[in-house]
Amino acid sequence: MYIAICILLLHVTVVQNDKLQDREETMPTIDSDTLKWIHAIYGGLGPVLNSPLNRRPRRSEKMIIKPVPEQIHISYGDNPTEMVVVWSTPSPGVPSVLYGLVNDNKTEQATGTSKHFTFGNPEGLQYLHRVKLKNLTPGSKYTFKVQTDDEKSQPFEFTAMRDGYNWSPNLLIYGDMGVKGGAPTLLPLNREASSGLMDAIIHIGDFAYDLHDEGGKVGDDFMNRIQSLATKLPYMPVVGNHEIANEFSHYRYRFSTPNTDWPIPIDKMWYSFNMGNVHFIIYSTEVFFTYGPDYTQYQWLQADLIKANKNRDKQPWVIALGHRPMYCSNSDGDDCTHTFSRVRQSLEELFHTQGVDVIFQGHEHSYERLYPIFNNEVYSKDYTDPQAPVHIITGAAGCNEFNKICINPMLGPIKSWSAFRAWLPGLYSYGKLMIANATHLQWQQILSVNGQVMDDIWIVQRHHGPFKMR
Repeated sequence: MYIAICILLLHVTVVQNDKLQDREETMPTIDSDTLKWIHAIYGGLGPVLNSPLNRRPRRSEKMIIKPVPEQIHISYGDNPTEMVVVWSTPSPGVPSVLYGLVNDNKTEQATGTSKHFTFGNPEGLQYLHRVKLKNLTPGSKYTFKVQTDDEKSQPFEFTAMRDGYNWSPNLLIYGDMGVKGGAPTLLPLNREASSGLMDAIIHIGDFAYDLHDEGGKVGDDFMNRIQSLATKLPYMPVVGNHEIANEFSHYRYRFSTPNTDWPIPIDKMWYSFNMGNVHFIIYSTEVFFTYGPDYTQYQWLQADLIKANKNRDKQPWVIALGHRPMYCSNSDGDDCTHTFSRVRQSLEELFHTQGVDVIFQGHEHSYERLYPIFNNEVYSKDYTDPQAPVHIITGAAGCNEFNKICINPMLGPIKSWSAFRAWLPGLYSYGKLMIANATHLQWQQILSVNGQVMDDIWIVQRHHGPFKMR
């Protein structure tokens, strides 16, 4: 039944695409109302029509290009009193941010640095700017505008991270979102970001499909599309395989991460940060498929986890996020389908012995939740005081692959460690992590098309710390 539906949907979408390609040169411009209707009809299958993007006109040598800011987004700094703002402009200029507390007439100005980004970016905006806001009042709401020379952006608002550990954060977590395929997910993400209930976003790798495509124009389009949510909530990145091109240059220049130089060094694409009662660890799975440095990351992870275990009284939850999974039920031959997965062989024992509670991953364009597992052994069929990490794969935000249907099928019998899985075309989705307290967290996977909760679990852990080997 499922396979029949999948084949039917694939056929319909591919036929639509073939017809469109035949008429590509004669197709009229699509107005915004028609575009909304198209997305409403086809959004559940992936946008089979190429959305017209509001791109700037091609530059002429005689044109005077002003440094108008765009692609604005924020991310956490090195501590709760900091927030980092990054944006792009078509020409150079002196960057600054005007900011102040909401409902306060006092305005402060912070300056930063700029980089001329050309490597793998011949057609994209080449001037990137980064400003760090310091001495923020934790938990307070701020308004800000970015400015390059005399060119200012519209005002935006964010809330600085709350201080201390006696509070419980809520985050949006998803992976593998394209500039076109991710359109059905972008609308509910904007609603979530505007609700005032979420604190941050973590994107688990594979941005835009791809940031470097069309000489960087696709990356510009993607960063503009997420601006509305990434100026409200810190947008925390995880590197994925679609960022490998040009020595990861688009990932390293377009994003900023805590306690890391900028542009992000190619040998430091991992970081961690505390948020309330959670210690988040962001790691790179790409070190195992490129030139590393995998041992350097391993040493950093080990030291970070040892330190985190000493602070379990303050941050009892330890949560790791990396792009490629250690396990998966997909039928595509990826690393996670192999008995000797590179990622699993490299990191699973470390995460187990150091007591990582949950591991979030993407890469597979589907959703899957596993039972607590280590070394292919299921430790329990529930989530009450699990004695091994819980793996969750949430890479279904909507990529641009497979004629924009974006699906990695799961065929064959359900594995003993697979508790829940969803992979049919149209099941684009994103996740919500809600930390209730030191012992309880809730995880939901939300369908993008209608907001329906497709998976909902509670993990109860009253004995945080290293797991024992069996």
